[in-house]
Amino acid sequence: ISWNIPKGKSLHRRKVLTTATLTFSQLVGLGVVKEADASTGLADKLSRRDPAALRNSVFNIPPGVQIYPEFMKGEWKVNSRFNGYIFPSTTVPKSKLVANYNIPGFQKCSIAATSDVGRESVEFTMKIDPKYGAEDRVYNLESEIDAYLGRKSVKEVKYAKETNPNRISISFLDGTTRNAEQIELFCNGRESQQVPNPNNPSLSIFVCSEYIRQVTFSYSQEFGVARQVSGNYAHFWTWKEEEGNPNRLTGNLLTAVYLDAQDPLFFDEPAKPVAVYSHVFTATRSS
Repeated sequence: ISWNIPKGKSLHRRKVLTTATLTFSQLVGLGVVKEADASTGLADKLSRRDPAALRNSVFNIPPGVQIYPEFMKGEWKVNSRFNGYIFPSTTVPKSKLVANYNIPGFQKCSIAATSDVGRESVEFTMKIDPKYGAEDRVYNLESEIDAYLGRKSVKEVKYAKETNPNRISISFLDGTTRNAEQIELFCNGRESQQVPNPNNPSLSIFVCSEYIRQVTFSYSQEFGVARQVSGNYAHFWTWKEEEGNPNRLTGNLLTAVYLDAQDPLFFDEPAKPVAVYSHVFTATRSS
């Protein structure tokens, strides 16, 4: 089941996020992970279809660079469509969450890769190194952010995967958005797993995750003082090979949002997600 914004209507992000919610099963209605035959690991975590399974990472060991499988290598044109959201917490009421503007996803650029979470449909380019399988983070993030914001917005992305694969700095062009002048991303954990598609064992399903702490610097009311907002979230991607078409992928992105330790509600929900957003992907190989 997909989240369908009525055609011909443009809904503000916060209005979308306060009018209705879906079940977690509906958010992952693409049906990619539920087919995977994996008793342990990330695929099993996602196949439970339980948002409580998407707990925040507690690992302190710096993760390595994410490596993608052979079937994903190359350059892809990706269409991303907003598929809905849920507020799964049983201890923090929805009314308190939607009143908190600092929850990642409630404002533009508060989740860097999907900078306008509720935007109905966007297209961007994804590059995976054809030899080593690492993604081009600089190119991909710039492509994603510009696409979600609807115009050229990124001035520069700094990323040194050889020396520190877990920090990314993003600066924005002047006047692009009041919500962000600079974003710092810190990755606290990664997981990945490739499993066979039980309907066709010759095809693969690949799942990966990344736990992020984002610090956003933006304009403030006080001259010469930058506004600083911290947010915590994790991306969970699922990618599936298409039968009979090696140049097409289908995918799903779940973004689980966690309360920051400085949030007054943190101890009401210290580890489980308080919001989960879903996007569905179709990708076509361009090279």
